[in-house]
Amino acid sequence: MKLFGLFKNKGNDTFRITEIDRRWVEDNFRWLIQVFGYPSRENEQILLSESYFPKTLKGDRILIENIIADLCSLFQIREEKIFFEVVTDIRDSYGTPYEIEGVPFETEVEKEEEGYKIYIANNLHSHPQRLIYNLVYEFIRIKLYEDKLQFDTGNDTDLFLYLAGIYFGFGVLLSQNSDDMGRSDDGFWETKWSYISEMPDHIMAFALATYSKLVEQDSPKWKDDLPDNLKKQFEKAIKYLTDNPSELYDKKELEANELFETAHAQFVENEFEEAIVNLQKILLLTNDDVMKSDVYNNLGYYNIRLGNYEKSIYYFKEAIQIIPDYGYANDNLGYALIQLGKLEEGKKWIDKALETGNNDIAYTYRNLALYFEAQGDMGKSEDYFKKSFDSATDSVDLLEYHYATFLMKNGEAEKGLEFLKKAVEKGELEAIKKMDEI
Repeated sequence: MKLFGLFKNKGNDTFRITEIDRRWVEDNFRWLIQVFGYPSRENEQILLSESYFPKTLKGDRILIENIIADLCSLFQIREEKIFFEVVTDIRDSYGTPYEIEGVPFETEVEKEEEGYKIYIANNLHSHPQRLIYNLVYEFIRIKLYEDKLQFDTGNDTDLFLYLAGIYFGFGVLLSQNSDDMGRSDDGFWETKWSYISEMPDHIMAFALATYSKLVEQDSPKWKDDLPDNLKKQFEKAIKYLTDNPSELYDKKELEANELFETAHAQFVENEFEEAIVNLQKILLLTNDDVMKSDVYNNLGYYNIRLGNYEKSIYYFKEAIQIIPDYGYANDNLGYALIQLGKLEEGKKWIDKALETGNNDIAYTYRNLALYFEAQGDMGKSEDYFKKSFDSATDSVDLLEYHYATFLMKNGEAEKGLEFLKKAVEKGELEAIKKMDEI
């Protein structure tokens, strides 16, 4: 088990951490960066607010299904892969004296063939904030499972999950639940509870400070949401890292992230060629394989939107060579090949996208609709278009445009025109050009 060194600060402005503990934090951050990429300045630590948890906080009651829906969105995990079961135990028996030794069961996730099942103690309904915290904790585990990471190291696992939570942006939420003690009394029956996190405050403060330094935020706005003692430790840790910089910090990676955000903003404005120029600059800056794969995928996608299907194929294959299970790149490659009439080769890559489990299913269904349309199977094509619309959690590029052309091809000109207008309203150049032709 990882044994943290404990210090008593001799001065109010002194932050102390053992070299072993610092190395443990930085080595694990380094591994997360290698897998998920260098954090961006645009990233923020997530707060328990309506902007991050709109479904959870919309009503008078905190419902498990709403928390799960919000966490699926935040972690980018498909909602249909998450199941849950509420478990009752002796804590739910009113008037029955009991004492729990060790750590009481609260939540546990189990991998299943169709996804993940989370077992949840019914008692957590009485502690809604801890309910949210526990589900965040299980989703951190699920996120690591999704990327097929071997993170279970025995006694260190729970500590690593805290660190991963900070990297994914849930450090503030975890810190707000690092201890929970209280009692309730209804005049007849008294209940007491006590929970203290395994991760000491000074290690959590150092991990939060390391994350902030990586994105050049010495005084992030979310620090005011930290518990008072942790906030003071965080500020001391920031000063400590200013005097003793982390080797993890990389200015070029931050610049690469900024260029990536700029390119995306240009893409949204249909400035595809300008976006491509900025993406190509990133390849001269970054050593991050995750970033490189994203850049190649986007270079391919932006070329698709310019009609350069042959050129896009090269970029998608580069992205897949770096990360073979990159669902989006596999999907996009399949789309490009179908547009070039290479139907079976395209279908092969769409099937691979499905196998990865990290694709956007609405795009995959759209691409399958195009495959069956090109095959002349209009019934199956219609079915997959419907599946794409039904499963979309956000706007799907070119979905209305392709469905409009499908309808027009099948003699439903009036209905097709309605969908074409929707695509024009989204600002898609392909739809605008088609409308001009009509």
